[in-house]
Amino acid sequence: MKLRETTRKIISLLEEKSGYAVQVVEDKNLATFAVLRIARGSLPSHILSFNTPPPTDSLDFIICWQCALARRLFEREPSQRFQIASSPESFQQLDKILYAPQGLAQKFGLGKAQMDSLRDQLAQGLITHLYSVAVGLRVSGSLTIDYPELVDLETTHVQRELNTNRESLAERVRQTLPREVYEATQTINAAYAAYWASRLEQPEVVNPYRSQKFEARGEKLLNIFESVPSEAAHDYELVDAWAEALGIREWYVWEKYEGAR
Repeated sequence: MKLRETTRKIISLLEEKSGYAVQVVEDKNLATFAVLRIARGSLPSHILSFNTPPPTDSLDFIICWQCALARRLFEREPSQRFQIASSPESFQQLDKILYAPQGLAQKFGLGKAQMDSLRDQLAQGLITHLYSVAVGLRVSGSLTIDYPELVDLETTHVQRELNTNRESLAERVRQTLPREVYEATQTINAAYAAYWASRLEQPEVVNPYRSQKFEARGEKLLNIFESVPSEAAHDYELVDAWAEALGIREWYVWEKYEGAR
């Protein structure tokens, strides 16, 4: 796999800042475009897994963005490095939601093992989405300023993300998610759309969220985003403020980051 010089440089910056190597591997079973697992515990290096569909140019941008996002962790002092993780409260709340009368357990006739798996996926998926969009927009605000050669790649990637997010507004998706998860997810997506509507000068990308009453909620998140300082030292403050606005602050904890052994 041949990567652009800029991509190799950004990978090197993460390696230098963190002290760990980055391995880029293909994973055809990955449910999303790419995931970066940060070195910790028995994982001796950062593992950036990508799915097969993205063409090479798109892959280059995804790698750059993921590495820049991960680097923000290491821009903080070691004692101030934390990673987001599902809380016991999130599991308790989701159990109540999922097993409530007319909840998903009853609606789809799912057994306990299936429900536990679904609960874990919903909890982790939502807080990952929260963090990756809130802090990810910080990356988007600086990455192409530092590397203008990535602008076209970023635009292509963002348009695909906007299309994917818009598809998640479908009624069939709403019917398969608890209301609390669906509404929080779409509010985050509305903030993402509002941010890129301005950046790309495409105000129409907000229209689907306006029609489903998420635009104002997304704008509230974006106002918070703009009021919090952009340095990495304020990333957790930003995520917490978004979570409070979404009513999901009890759904996660900040776990102290410990490097690879």
